[in-house]
Amino acid sequence: MASPEPCAAAAAPGSGFGAVDGVLPPELLLEVLLRLPAKPICRLRAVCRSWLSFTTDRLFLAAYAAVHPHPLLAVLVDSFPSRCCVDLVDLSGNVVEEILGVGGECRVLTASYDRVLVAGEHHRVSVLDPATGSVSALPFGIAEDMVRRNGMRPAWFAFGQTNSTGEYKLLRILEDLEDGYEADPVCEVFAIGDMNGRWRKMESPPGYLDPSCTNGVVFEGAAYFFLDHWQMDPSYYFATGCIPSFDLATEQWSTALQGPVNRILEEANGTLNYADLTDRLMLAQLEGTLCTAHFNDQISAVDLWFLVDFENGMWSKEYRINVEFAFDGFGDGVQPLLVTDEGNVVLWVQIGSKGMVWIYNPVTNTSSEIVQTKASIFTGVGVYTGNQLCPQSM
Repeated sequence: MASPEPCAAAAAPGSGFGAVDGVLPPELLLEVLLRLPAKPICRLRAVCRSWLSFTTDRLFLAAYAAVHPHPLLAVLVDSFPSRCCVDLVDLSGNVVEEILGVGGECRVLTASYDRVLVAGEHHRVSVLDPATGSVSALPFGIAEDMVRRNGMRPAWFAFGQTNSTGEYKLLRILEDLEDGYEADPVCEVFAIGDMNGRWRKMESPPGYLDPSCTNGVVFEGAAYFFLDHWQMDPSYYFATGCIPSFDLATEQWSTALQGPVNRILEEANGTLNYADLTDRLMLAQLEGTLCTAHFNDQISAVDLWFLVDFENGMWSKEYRINVEFAFDGFGDGVQPLLVTDEGNVVLWVQIGSKGMVWIYNPVTNTSSEIVQTKASIFTGVGVYTGNQLCPQSM
């Protein structure tokens, strides 16, 4: 195929904007393009060389990023059959992009590293590119075959980079059944960009994972999960409250990290026990470290505990957020998403079939809702920090 002819001479990247023949002067064209979503701008790049040069110039990219600030939230909208998509939403609640073709019965796994990953039927994973709107499915693995044989089972996922090489890997864990009885969970890994393009079976987790916290959190090259609540009890063989992790580079499990469970129970002064923590703990990565969110439904509050010393398993409670405004005495869970530059905390709040995104201001001790959607415990919301006009190859 012949290369497209230039519409007009364009300035070299970094030297300012070049002209595009037959359209507005560069300064006015810039003002128009800055008001467009990312997808049509990406399409313009295929028109000719001068459009490509204009829309990839570093000055234009910087100006576009300033007008369309990050982060964005990737929110699944499942209103089958009328609308099934992933919306990219800013922190004012405005939908800045709609990604179609995700299908129903999906959940957002992550929105990291310039991609959005969703899991759908049979736990099959698809990769969404917000810049182009494309949706591509990963190959089938062990999990899909297991689901076909035994029916839908709980699944856990984690996606991130190795510390050593920066390679992207996706971890998938599926509860197994053998002759109707629970067997060791099946664990498999897919290396994004692997030329073989196949899932590889790994060692099973060291214990049964928490079915209410199914999206693992990747921190410093390892994926962290909570154990099911009954394994936190001192009578179990694990060290009390340990948080198992899977190293994405060595592909080995560890139980070295201690969570804040003991501190939570000590602070409760006898009003809580291990069973009260069931479905009430969530993991996140906030402010550059691991964070455990404890939703105490007895007082309608969420405490955020931050990891401050990995070696000694020390955690510090930095926030207590009153969520009585949202739950009115009842709720299914709270997932912290991010802390903004202004110090506000963004939360995903789950109440039955309704999911909401709230922003909590610790200075005024007030909260405001920015998103509400039909949801389930499997829906998930991701934080997208990539540049919609500059997707990076994974």
